[in-house]
Amino acid sequence: MKVLINTSHQRFGGAIQAALSFIYECRNFPAHEYHVWVGPGVARSLQETDLPSNFNFTQFNFGVIDLATTRRINRRLQAEEQKIRPDVIIATSGPSYFHSRAPQIIGFNLPLYIYPESPYVKGLSSYRKLRLLVKKQLHYYFFKRDAAAYVVQTDDVNRRVRKALGTDRVYTVTNTHSAFYLDWKKYPNRLPPRNGAKVRCLTLSAWYPHKNLRIIPAVLAELRRRGYDHVEFVLTLKEQDFRQHFPPDPAIHNVGPVPPEECPSLYAECDLLFLPTLAECFSASYPEAMVMEKPIVTTDLGFARSICGEAALYFEPENASSAAGKIETLLLDRRLWQDLVQKGLKQLKAFDSPAQRARKYLALCEQIQRTDR
Repeated sequence: MKVLINTSHQRFGGAIQAALSFIYECRNFPAHEYHVWVGPGVARSLQETDLPSNFNFTQFNFGVIDLATTRRINRRLQAEEQKIRPDVIIATSGPSYFHSRAPQIIGFNLPLYIYPESPYVKGLSSYRKLRLLVKKQLHYYFFKRDAAAYVVQTDDVNRRVRKALGTDRVYTVTNTHSAFYLDWKKYPNRLPPRNGAKVRCLTLSAWYPHKNLRIIPAVLAELRRRGYDHVEFVLTLKEQDFRQHFPPDPAIHNVGPVPPEECPSLYAECDLLFLPTLAECFSASYPEAMVMEKPIVTTDLGFARSICGEAALYFEPENASSAAGKIETLLLDRRLWQDLVQKGLKQLKAFDSPAQRARKYLALCEQIQRTDR
């Protein structure tokens, strides 16, 4: 089977790690011929020399994507597809803005469109709600135009996408940590040496408003009010985003964006995962923290509980006092700390391994190829 993996439209975000993981796992399925369209996000971490001769690469950089850009993307990719003539195309995250001849499987990872009950969505102004609605309708148009099938990462998202897009061709392939976490390499420390018994809370995310990172200074202030001066927060933001949204504070460290292969090393420098997000289809940070044996403190919303189960402490959304209280609970109870770590290791078994995920993607490719040709 000739498989085309399309990441040409991906510039940043968690979807980059999912795409990289799939590309590398395909090495273990050598019967296929792979053509990888490499977008700027994947290009920053992809080592083409690590992949065998049945992999072929083409680099793309379409810049910021708007409605006018989508026409140029479609024309360019249609011309490239004509040269390759793949049997099937897979984009692990979409929309791909590409109307292909071959059947195309596209991942759906846009939580704000299918979780209207999110506190973030409810809190938007009327103008911003209208903008979100227009953007959603445009994205739905491209999804429906281009996809032969959709891949999602939880059963709850599956149900919601089926209803939103009016199709039953939605398949669940759970996300997980990448293979980088199975045999990780220690990189030079990104954080300063600890002075005393510091506790470091990691939030591994780019700046997206729905991630609710703005709550962190208030959580830190509440912890200090309660007498916990040894808690620090670690962020991975672009420097301009960090300077724009966070006041200077010696207890908030920004290490900048971290390549996927270096993320396990950063987890090793920290003590727990703090994820205040208000909307997700799936966050790989959850299984990453589990495999790195770090307890999780996150928002008490349905998507988080469906992924983490009993392996996390949950706080009231947008409530800094509630979040600080859960961190305090962990600090005071080492038995609970270890219990969450063990429950996290158990919860990992609910997710497909990187190899299983790749196998399911390729099996779906074969199925779609047979039924859509």
